[in-house]
Amino acid sequence: MKGYIEDEEFGKVYLELRRGMTSVRFVVQPDGSLLMRAPLGSTIAMLRDVIDRNREKLRALPCPNVPEFQFGQIIECFRCRVVIEPTNPRPGYIKTQWEGDTLHVQAYPTTDLNEHDNKQFMSDMISHAMEYMAQKELLPYAQQVANELGLKPAGFEVGRGMRKLGHCTAKKVIQLSRNLMFLPESLVRYIICHELAHMTHLNHSPQFHALCDQYTGGHEKELERQLRQFHFPILK
Repeated sequence: MKGYIEDEEFGKVYLELRRGMTSVRFVVQPDGSLLMRAPLGSTIAMLRDVIDRNREKLRALPCPNVPEFQFGQIIECFRCRVVIEPTNPRPGYIKTQWEGDTLHVQAYPTTDLNEHDNKQFMSDMISHAMEYMAQKELLPYAQQVANELGLKPAGFEVGRGMRKLGHCTAKKVIQLSRNLMFLPESLVRYIICHELAHMTHLNHSPQFHALCDQYTGGHEKELERQLRQFHFPILK
């Protein structure tokens, strides 16, 4: 059973009531909201009381880096950009439209862009829209990198993963997530080189890392560190 409780301090606290649970647990979700897992049969009054008794602990929970949207915002991406505009005349309606290398995200001027559902919906729309630009810009760039390294993969495809940004199949087809479009070019190239190295080593052995390091000009470890520290501008 799922739902939420409105709280003055924490906003929407999302609920999952589960059969077999004997205690209440809190989780900070990727967008920064609280998820409360509790035994099936718990009443709203009981759950509100649990929140009140644990406010100090809840305030101390580590909060992930949460992207914020605002009107007039420009998100610089790989060979394109996203502009968020208060220009759509229909309340409750959000749309995206490409104009050259600019993705216009349009919403009604009074829309709360950072309300959980709106933020997730916008994130999903922007990610989906990036598939077009990934086909246009990312795949040719990946082929260029492969040519520079003297490699001949069987082909390149656009994927959709956020946590899995790339994949090399057993048939040496390189799949690159459309969400690479949010990375700077140095990290886009790193992901491509990483997957190209998998054409030779379908593992993460020392030999693989040595080859990947060679493909990245001796910067594999630094680029991997940058990738781990990168904060995506949309919700995962």
